Amino acid sequence: MIKEYVKGKPYFCDVTEKIQSFPYLDYDISCDCLIVGGGIDGAITAYYFAENNLDTILIDKNRLGFLNTSCATALLEYQLDDHANDLKRFFTKEDVVNIYRVGLNALKDIDLIIRKLGNKCQYNKRDTLIFSTKKGDKKEIIREFEFRKNNKFPVYYVDEIHNPFPFSLKTGLLAKNGGAEFNPYLFEKQLIDYIKNKIKIFENTEAKQVIKKDDMFEIITNYGVKINCKYLICCTGYNSLLFTNKKLCEKYISYTIVTEPLKKKLWNGELLQDNSDPYHYLRLSPNNRLIIGGEDILFKGDFIKDKDAVKKYQMLKQYAIEMFSQLEYVNIDYKFCGVFSTTKNNLSVIGEDERIKNLFYNLGYGANGIVYSIYGAKNLVNLILGKSPSPYLSFFFSTSKITIKQ
Repeated sequence: MIKEYVKGKPYFCDVTEKIQSFPYLDYDISCDCLIVGGGIDGAITAYYFAENNLDTILIDKNRLGFLNTSCATALLEYQLDDHANDLKRFFTKEDVVNIYRVGLNALKDIDLIIRKLGNKCQYNKRDTLIFSTKKGDKKEIIREFEFRKNNKFPVYYVDEIHNPFPFSLKTGLLAKNGGAEFNPYLFEKQLIDYIKNKIKIFENTEAKQVIKKDDMFEIITNYGVKINCKYLICCTGYNSLLFTNKKLCEKYISYTIVTEPLKKKLWNGELLQDNSDPYHYLRLSPNNRLIIGGEDILFKGDFIKDKDAVKKYQMLKQYAIEMFSQLEYVNIDYKFCGVFSTTKNNLSVIGEDERIKNLFYNLGYGANGIVYSIYGAKNLVNLILGKSPSPYLSFFFSTSKITIKQ
């Protein structure tokens, strides 16, 4: 059965230059490292593997970058969907501080990649704002502000009296240099263009079966071709059942609309996120379109329902008008939605499997999936090369019983 995880006309991959097409694998092959999954998580992982001269193959069952990468939020932030006080259900105060720092360091690594490869993906550093129009949220926002300030994160408190933004709010937290933005599809294109002569890449090549043989893995593809590898890296997002039968994440649908180019800038370009549940995020494109997303709902079944999508797009447009009344007669050029994954503690799943040696995961779950994929890829390289990984890697890993035949 073909499942539907993306719907509509994704804005980010509606570009003139597409990611290059690659052949499907039609012969048996061996390598040291096999990365399964050619979305942005897999591309980031392949970039770091190539940079460290690891003998690597990247495979994807479809085209690179056209599924969930095309409808990613593309808001790169160190903060999570939950506030520090909420994360204390899972972590100590010191752990939460270190998790925030992991995100900040990953943002610096993205900046380093852009400096090396050039800015061909509409990349910009941004301040980030969490805000609320509800007076009742003030205590919660102030508590988060004080947590970050006390731990030396550059933040400012905003209220209705001292509000530099052209929309109303009751309370807010502005994180200086707390984020960045880019076109995720074009970022993946940059990575693929850079590594395509350093590793082997195959599209329309699906891993159908994985068999562990002594210190090697044998992967059988949809065409019956065999790939033998020493290290197996799962970058398949929520499609992880080939590797583990544990439910690693919860799947949600996130909806997005993009306006026509606006005549005037609505604000200075900070990344905006409200404090509601479900939350909304807003950003401006380089050609001054408003991108607004959110209204997430739990994904049930195998298909995105049209009636839900229509309703959610209308709700997003109404929300935008409530913030900026001048948008009432603005056209919506793009409407799209896609399935994304999150975990209970808001973090990604990264690391070596607890039971199967040399089986690794780099699964960019949650709102910070892209940011954590950077962190994950660097640490997987260290694990494979026998170097010490980050001391915080244990925060990001959780699997149990494995289904691979031994």
